[in-house]
Amino acid sequence: MDYILDNVVEWKNRLVNNSVKSFEGMTAQRWIRIVLIVCAYLLVRPYLLNAAAKKQRQQLDKEAVELGLGESGAPDANDFRGKGVRVKKGEAKKKD
Repeated sequence: MDYILDNVVEWKNRLVNNSVKSFEGMTAQRWIRIVLIVCAYLLVRPYLLNAAAKKQRQQLDKEAVELGLGESGAPDANDFRGKGVRVKKGEAKKKD
């Protein structure tokens, strides 16, 4: 058990020492490089997520067609909820 605790303490000390040394050795050029990388990632990330979602949606649609789970003529739950009908506060919903 002492061996595990000694290793954990050593890892903690190495992490602290390496972190402190890396921040002490940062130049303006390195800070600019890090900021640019982070900003580029933040700008590109939504496009990557949208592309992945689109690809996943296409794959799920393809599997649904293969399994025969396409559109059916049966009403779904949204049809019973009055899909697309907006009622303003204080107005009564028109009944057909």
